[in-house]
Amino acid sequence: MSETTPLMPRPANAPQTDSHPIYLRACHSPWRIINQKALAVIRLVMTGYLMAVAGVSMKYKLENEDGHTRWRIPFQFSTVSFVLLLAYNLQVTVWTIMHLLLPRPVQEDANDCHGHRARSRVLSFLSPPNRANCRNRRFFFSMFYTAAHVFTFMNTIIYWAILVPAGHGGFKTPHFPHHHHSPHNQTRALYDPHKGLFEEDDIKAFSIINVWSVTSVIGLMEVMFFNSIRRQTPVASHVAGMMFASGTYLAWAGLGKLATGHSGLFFLDPSLMGDVKEATVAASLAFISLSPGIFSYMYGLIAMRESMTANHDSNRLN
Repeated sequence: MSETTPLMPRPANAPQTDSHPIYLRACHSPWRIINQKALAVIRLVMTGYLMAVAGVSMKYKLENEDGHTRWRIPFQFSTVSFVLLLAYNLQVTVWTIMHLLLPRPVQEDANDCHGHRARSRVLSFLSPPNRANCRNRRFFFSMFYTAAHVFTFMNTIIYWAILVPAGHGGFKTPHFPHHHHSPHNQTRALYDPHKGLFEEDDIKAFSIINVWSVTSVIGLMEVMFFNSIRRQTPVASHVAGMMFASGTYLAWAGLGKLATGHSGLFFLDPSLMGDVKEATVAASLAFISLSPGIFSYMYGLIAMRESMTANHDSNRLN
């Protein structure tokens, strides 16, 4: 098999064992039109774009004066979900490039000099593991992949389905041009050409669109087109893991509330919940319960991708 060949899903009648480690599946697209070189370029572009978004959004958050300390930023759910997605993309981009340049495992020769052995260790560290001997390591990487995308989708849903309708998302309904009759009976349109859809400055609009929308588009493209990672197993462990990750974030946000006085999510702010503790508890439980639902959505996307790219000819199985 060529190193640039996509890793195809196994046929339904194939053995249950997977001949390709999850790390290598993260470096191969299941679509033959996307070879290794194209995938490496795409990943470089996406990761570079995410890093640019991180810089612009950080500038906006640091310059946004809302009465809260700047230390609130690490505790916000949008920050946590974005950092997870960026970290995942950074890792798989490096892996994809290294796997393209060095498709064979890097072997360390005990007879080499110290410099060559150090070089081999560095290359081995940057390359994807070629073996999947450690079950725990496989599971934790699968959880990392899952959490990075589930949190990204959750961030988008919470923003557009809850914050924006409630008026807490910084989103403003656009003011369409209206006609004004001048004293000379001349009609002209009055509107601010610099405000655009969000009626805000450009950097805020850019941050809102990317942090709460484009990230989910990138996540969707990753799941559907840019890796061959199979459906998560065991499912129960991943569901429990996502609920634990959601609960861990709530604990992190609670720590941030104590340290900065700012709530990472709106329902953790007593003033927004009418000082009703029961409402905060119910919203927290709903937040934790949302993660398995989004995981099911992601699981379904992977199943759909596997079905669309399945190769039922066992002679073509990689």
